[in-house]
Amino acid sequence: MRRISALRLGSRARFQDRWSGSISAIEITEDWEAVNAVVEGGFLLWRSSVRLPLSAASDWTDDSVTFTCTSRQAFGHEVPPVAVPSRPIASDTPISAPNVHIAGALIDQGDRKVREIILARSVGHLRIAVTNVVFEGKMLALAVQPEALPRYRPDNEIDRSIHRAIRSDNGLTADDKRGLHFAVAGGVVTMSGNARVENARERAIEIIRAVSGVTSVNDASHDDLSLETAIGLALNRAGVGRHSEVYARSSLGELQLYGYVPSGEARDEAVRVAAGVAGVREVTSRLEVQPAAA
Repeated sequence: MRRISALRLGSRARFQDRWSGSISAIEITEDWEAVNAVVEGGFLLWRSSVRLPLSAASDWTDDSVTFTCTSRQAFGHEVPPVAVPSRPIASDTPISAPNVHIAGALIDQGDRKVREIILARSVGHLRIAVTNVVFEGKMLALAVQPEALPRYRPDNEIDRSIHRAIRSDNGLTADDKRGLHFAVAGGVVTMSGNARVENARERAIEIIRAVSGVTSVNDASHDDLSLETAIGLALNRAGVGRHSEVYARSSLGELQLYGYVPSGEARDEAVRVAAGVAGVREVTSRLEVQPAAA
């Protein structure tokens, strides 16, 4: 699954030996690939900056960037930057809208393409897709007025808001709240885990979409009734139903198989097939072996 994460200007740089400096600019190509990060460090009158390839960063979040080299290697210019035509985006990059400046970018950690720009203004942070911006000389021109842009919130803030909203909702059971899980990446929420009924999953998605900063929801969750149906279909496709009567009962993905099968091999096959259905977390077999009549 692709992971889009915020690389924020001002984020602290973490090297293999210590923390040192912060991100002052991101260098991008014409097709919006982030190729280098500019790290600035030092104290008072002594300041130093270095351009490091983003490929040397193993991870980045809203508040830090982790590099695979040491600070000595970085500031000793032993890690060469990517030498391709590029331009820096930084907090002092001119913006077509007044009282707005660049605060960072949402970047795909797979191909390192910038998907959105994070903008800062007095009322908070906004996000704008790179398809809605264009450079006019050194100025970044916005095709959408800031007032019409969605709000940007760090993923950890969104995550906390989702969990608070889920916990306080009276329409979800305690089992549903315990069985569903949420992961946030670049404002996109993936809901996984298990619920009792489909209505609970739909209710949870409705709650998530109402949280400020959420851009979309991917539903990878399962409910017990749908899961039992999917298991029955999988068993039939595998031919387990011949000379057998197998029933599945799910409790938040913990499955119990009841009925009878003609042999131990058929019982093991039923367990194997059921365990392979997406959403099943555990299988307990209560199947009885009843050899078929001659």
